[in-house]
Amino acid sequence: MLVVGAVMVLAGAIGFAGLMNASSDRQDVLALARDVPPGQKLTRDDLRVVSLPVESGLKTVPAADKDQIIGKRSAAALTAGTTLTRGQLNGKDALGADEELVAVEVKRGMAPVDALRPGDEVRLVTLPREGEAVTGTDGKKTAPTESDGRVVKVGGPSPSGDVVVQVAVAQADSSQVAADAAASRIALVVKAKG
Repeated sequence: MLVVGAVMVLAGAIGFAGLMNASSDRQDVLALARDVPPGQKLTRDDLRVVSLPVESGLKTVPAADKDQIIGKRSAAALTAGTTLTRGQLNGKDALGADEELVAVEVKRGMAPVDALRPGDEVRLVTLPREGEAVTGTDGKKTAPTESDGRVVKVGGPSPSGDVVVQVAVAQADSSQVAADAAASRIALVVKAKG
């Protein structure tokens, strides 16, 4: 009985030591406290601290870096409860002070989708409405309206071949670009590099 008792005490001590060791091999990392839409600046209220095993294999952001993360913009939609990684973020200057992010659903054939990459400078060309005259009353052709933008993210193609492209545009143009995008009237032209 004495030997059995000693073995049980020893097993309990080993189990307790294992639990203490496992709990000490944890790290505090940042997670999302609420959903964050793409392009939005992160605030303190968007983040919370969670504890994960050190060897989780995730490329998480340490809780100690919280002050560096605040003010950065999300590169994609972030979901509450998920851990944060640096790949989900754009730098503080991803959108300039006078820029806003607009989602443009590009119909098949309205942009060189295979060539679009984040960082590409583009022209957003507004197409005429169906039945709208492209020539003025004086018989001269009217030029389509254009806005400059920069590709932030290119989504995958839908079954119909349409692609959603997130584009940074000047604040002065963002409302009109968003309205034209909602009406499926925008084509993208990639500007020459250099």
